[in-house]
Amino acid sequence: MNPERVAALVTRWVRCYTRGLPAPIAERRIGEIAADLHDHITCERDAGTGGTRIALGLLSRMVRGLPADVSWRGQHLQDRFPTLEEAMKKQKTAYRSAVGVALAAALILLWGMGAVGVIGVEGDRADLMYFGVLAVGVVGAVLARFRPAGMARALVATAAAQALVTVLAFAAGKHESPATSVLELLGLNGFFAALFLGSAWLFRRAEPRKPPVLR
Repeated sequence: MNPERVAALVTRWVRCYTRGLPAPIAERRIGEIAADLHDHITCERDAGTGGTRIALGLLSRMVRGLPADVSWRGQHLQDRFPTLEEAMKKQKTAYRSAVGVALAAALILLWGMGAVGVIGVEGDRADLMYFGVLAVGVVGAVLARFRPAGMARALVATAAAQALVTVLAFAAGKHESPATSVLELLGLNGFFAALFLGSAWLFRRAEPRKPPVLR
């Protein structure tokens, strides 16, 4: 693994979850993360840490920070709007964000399967299981008719399918392969599962709220 490639992946994720926010807030967040990535890589290299270990460290930090990233975005979407029109705009923004996160996760997963291999090396037939993960999401979305509540359930099911693939990979002994470690299996699959769960959370936020009943 190359630290710069992982850093670029982290940057794409930051741009994804800051999309739709006010430009000053988004740019400040992107700048903070970029500076942190640069400092992390420089510090580790000065300490003599190998490139693969640095990359895995960055990936681990990214996975562990996903809940905080989603929460950070949520905090900037939680402002109460005084009018119904603005409330609907908030829901649409959350829906678009949820779609963006889900699509980003799917595209990165497909890229990983084709470029480097998620389980084992490039071309490993075990990676075909991830088509089943994506199929769960697609079928769930169709059954939900792309409505927020149903989409949230579909993305939770997709995350569960991602976790199931991890279990099957361990059962098949893929973690014993020289090309795949326990940390890589858990980190990569945890990363995608977290993205799918983050998308589900955003779909929940996009669900229309019933007005309070006046008595």
